[in-house]
Amino acid sequence: MQIVATILGADRLELIAEISQAVSDCKCNLLESRMTELGTEFAGHLMVEGNWNHIAKFENALEGLAARYSLKIHMLRVPESKPQEDNTIPYGVDVVAGENASHLYELADFFVARHIKILDVSTSRPPAPYSGTPMFIGHLTVMIPADLKIIPLRDEFVEFCDRQNLDAILEPVKR
Repeated sequence: MQIVATILGADRLELIAEISQAVSDCKCNLLESRMTELGTEFAGHLMVEGNWNHIAKFENALEGLAARYSLKIHMLRVPESKPQEDNTIPYGVDVVAGENASHLYELADFFVARHIKILDVSTSRPPAPYSGTPMFIGHLTVMIPADLKIIPLRDEFVEFCDRQNLDAILEPVKR
């Protein structure tokens, strides 16, 4: 059995240790996680696996953490399903541009219009070196259907980036 949990609250030094201890104490396995500081706040996404009893204990442990640290926690039990072969190839998209509130929307719209699933998104808005001008930096992982011709897609992507004034690269994910 699996559970997905989202945890939000004030960032605290011991929070990641407390969350990972709860996973361990409940005899669950942490399948995936992303935990980070966003400004002065903490945000975490976890996918945890265990038998039904261990998952129930983990849910109770998270509720205890929520009460102790004034966290907002949302949990969702994941229905059991058979793994499906999706016949896609993961590609990474790295983007650097001047700050613009619509960059992420425009990128997402480009891929969605071509029926390309966006698997993961990470963005930041750091100041540019030397000038301090706000920048947009993004990384997306997209799943490109194996039967889609990559050269025409790459050409469309380059033209799109030129129109949007984005410096970007689209390349296969290498492990």
